[in-house]
Amino acid sequence: MLRYAQHRGSLATDCPFLWQLAACVMLLSFFSEGAVASAPSPISEFDLPKEISAANSIGVDSSGNVWFAEKIGKNLTMFNPETKVFEVHPLPASWGDVGPSRITFSPQGDIWFSVRRWAESVEQTNILGKFSLADYSYYKYSLSAQAVPEELLVDTDGMVWFLAPDENTLYQFNPETGKLKHYVIPTMNAYPRAISLDKKGDIWFAEANANQLGRFTPATAVFREYQIPTPFANPGEIAIDTQGQVWFVELTANRIGVFYPDWERFDEALLPTSRGMPNAIEADTNGNLWFLEYRGNKVGMFNPVEATFHEYDIPAFNSQPGALAIDHQRGVLWFTESNTEVKKLGRLSLKVAFSAKDKTDKAADKYPDTSAAQPGMARLAYLLLLLFTLAVTGIWYLRKGGLMK
Repeated sequence: MLRYAQHRGSLATDCPFLWQLAACVMLLSFFSEGAVASAPSPISEFDLPKEISAANSIGVDSSGNVWFAEKIGKNLTMFNPETKVFEVHPLPASWGDVGPSRITFSPQGDIWFSVRRWAESVEQTNILGKFSLADYSYYKYSLSAQAVPEELLVDTDGMVWFLAPDENTLYQFNPETGKLKHYVIPTMNAYPRAISLDKKGDIWFAEANANQLGRFTPATAVFREYQIPTPFANPGEIAIDTQGQVWFVELTANRIGVFYPDWERFDEALLPTSRGMPNAIEADTNGNLWFLEYRGNKVGMFNPVEATFHEYDIPAFNSQPGALAIDHQRGVLWFTESNTEVKKLGRLSLKVAFSAKDKTDKAADKYPDTSAAQPGMARLAYLLLLLFTLAVTGIWYLRKGGLMK
């Protein structure tokens, strides 16, 4: 260490050119665009135990515990953010070789789910499952029709609604009576997915093959369908905000779309990240839309009032974020990282994210529009001055060494 330090001191004394070069590099770095310290990331990640496969569908209970179905496993798994403990709840062996697929929480706090993974036959997926958080027990409901449930929700009356994409049908299941009703979607081969419920009780869903949004009113059993402006948009997940506006992702078009039911009008916004592929979306209590970018490996936020995007890089490379859930009470967004080689659970703090955004906005507000070009001119002047100093110092050093005559 001593010899190294001495060598550095002698080199700086004997070669002022190198010293000047180092100083110039430091100054250039200081005056460059990237000199501003980056804000702390609002995203943290939790490694899944070896016994648990990658997370798939996700939700948060009233206590803040995170529940998810596994991508490969046959369990419902809970993560306690306070204790950092994972609890695995395997499906009963009597259910056969099946595993949970999509999960949703009922107003009563139970977890309902469809089964599709690991199924050896269609008959084995012809069921709905419920997991009671009151006694941690499973309940199995066999369906009277050959319906294969996929995405589902539970309304305020306790009715379970689910989509069967291969049958192009919307179903309603009454857990009390076991009665099953079906409603065939008007557009053939629409491939319905991404079911959601508005405050009026209407059911909304995306029609991936038809490039439409679908709406079903249970009181009248009437469907309405709305054509999305961008062709081949490939609509996916849906979120309905507090104003009743229907937001959705466009996987192929790389956009966030919104439909205003009262006006029957669409608006769309192109993501900043090229080929980001938004594949999940949810609204927070302030009306902001949060979404995942499957290919972009980011969590994004869109503010519809300001018409601005904010994106946050996920630390794990190629994590393949698949599903999200917002804990509104605690201001936390949870998301799955479905890459089986990554096997993490992601957490984004809304408070930290908004804090970073506010700092950026306040810093930008300090500069009026008329002075927008001044920082760039100042940096250019400093750059020219430093280059001139570097050139003069170089010529002096070469003359001193006898290399120039």
